[in-house]
Amino acid sequence: MDTTTELPPPGPAWAGALMGTSITASMTGTHVGTPAGGVVTVLAGIILLVLVTGGRSWLATDLPPWSMVTMGVLALGSAADSTLGLVGVHKVTWVVGTVASVVVFTPQAARLVRGTLPRTFPATLPLVTPMVAATNAAQLGHPLPGVLCFAASLVTGVPAFLLIYLTAGRRPEPPAAATTWIPLGIVGQSSTAALLLTDGTTLTDAGRTYAVVMLAVGVPAALWGLWNHWGTLLRTSPAVSAATYSPAWWSATFPVGTCSLGTHQLSVSTGAAWLDGVSVALLVLLVLHVTLATAGLVGALCQRYVTSTGEWSLQRRS
Repeated sequence: MDTTTELPPPGPAWAGALMGTSITASMTGTHVGTPAGGVVTVLAGIILLVLVTGGRSWLATDLPPWSMVTMGVLALGSAADSTLGLVGVHKVTWVVGTVASVVVFTPQAARLVRGTLPRTFPATLPLVTPMVAATNAAQLGHPLPGVLCFAASLVTGVPAFLLIYLTAGRRPEPPAAATTWIPLGIVGQSSTAALLLTDGTTLTDAGRTYAVVMLAVGVPAALWGLWNHWGTLLRTSPAVSAATYSPAWWSATFPVGTCSLGTHQLSVSTGAAWLDGVSVALLVLLVLHVTLATAGLVGALCQRYVTSTGEWSLQRRS
């Protein structure tokens, strides 16, 4: 009997790959050099193109995948600006992404208030999306929408994560173990946003204090992610990993990247060089997670075959 998981077609379900590659581009540009970052940015653009051509998979999907698309577009715009100098692209993606973040955020926030939000890490993604918009707003010099997005995401995202950690949702099933990294997204992204939004103002010290506290809180969250994600990988054979592979593997990429960005920004703000060392270490972990997700996809495709009708994937039959 075949137990191979069927892969979804190109589309929102795979937007985690866009998010992870885009943040990798930004941090590669920061720590390695803009030429290298630019190459990764182009790769992220190609990924977006592939996802957009996914056809009918875009017509019906849940809010979390759409929030990933939104964050991916925002992250790609930021990378295009910082590595390729395409500030116009950044402005367009920020406007589109901010509007989209409000669209995905509003109904999910209502579910949180009503107590009907699923106690799973992916369900929180729409609540985190405005925080990515806030960082982009700060990067482009638009503090007011940045503050509004920051506040909306913080007051909903943090309680949502706390509720999950207090339930069985904190330990997802093995195929989704990588989703335990998701809380680090709001840790790193909000730290970056706070530092950028308060830079050069009377609240600079408050922004630094917030970032220090938030990044410190992220340490146990990171250890939990390591324990669940890496523990699952080490306990699972390559064959089983390939058979159960899903887009959830990419959940371990973007959150780590945001923490690399946050620690770098805190290093710039405080002048503490050792924090940039932490940022580089997180970039190495990010690249490792991107490599694992990519290798996992290759392995999964090797267990499946493309039909003559051009379907994306088909379950392997015994």
